[in-house]
Amino acid sequence: MAKQEIPQSFKDPNFFPSFRNCPGEHAWDDRYLVDSDPNDPNSYGSNRKHWCLLGEIVQADTIIRPRIVAKDHNGDRFVVAFYPDDPDDMPRLLNNFKIGNTIAIFYALVHNFLDGSVGVRVEDSDEVLIIPLDFKDVIKMNEEVIAYTPIAGTQRKCHSCDQAKQDLSQCARCTLFHYCNKECQAKAWNEKGHKKICKALKDKNVRYMHFLNYATYGGALTFKQAA
Repeated sequence: MAKQEIPQSFKDPNFFPSFRNCPGEHAWDDRYLVDSDPNDPNSYGSNRKHWCLLGEIVQADTIIRPRIVAKDHNGDRFVVAFYPDDPDDMPRLLNNFKIGNTIAIFYALVHNFLDGSVGVRVEDSDEVLIIPLDFKDVIKMNEEVIAYTPIAGTQRKCHSCDQAKQDLSQCARCTLFHYCNKECQAKAWNEKGHKKICKALKDKNVRYMHFLNYATYGGALTFKQAA
């Protein structure tokens, strides 16, 4: 899976659409799909790029089957119902199946359920991640990862004091932020909220989401294999 050195903004609507801007389940959408063989009228389309629907969980049920109600950045609510091809993957998601967390659904398609509700039917659960942060903190996390990932040819900055220098110490848990010393690290942990986002970023899949090359599709992402 193609990766990039500069983190991807989760605010980019080309790759992180709102629910209403996701493609329909049985509709062709040139923004997301491309003909696998334009010369063959019977050929199937394939994904043009990676895209991810983010939503904060406002309701979580597991009585009959795992089902979530989430709201996107516009405040629009949508249902997420799980019909997993691999039930053994569900415990990974159920650990964070909580109101206030944020669900990330790759390749989300708008589905009309028989009960009249509208949302996303998930069969490939390995294309879904639940981040233990609310939506606002997920965006804050992403903005800080972008701000403190150095552009080629520039020095890395301390996440606490913003001083650019060599020989900064790496956070051992999330590996994405660096510090001058223990004092700077403790200050960022307590005053800049790193304690909260570090817990999410220690998951390699959350880190992987930031550095995936969303414009280059080389096959479906799977969080089972993300590295």
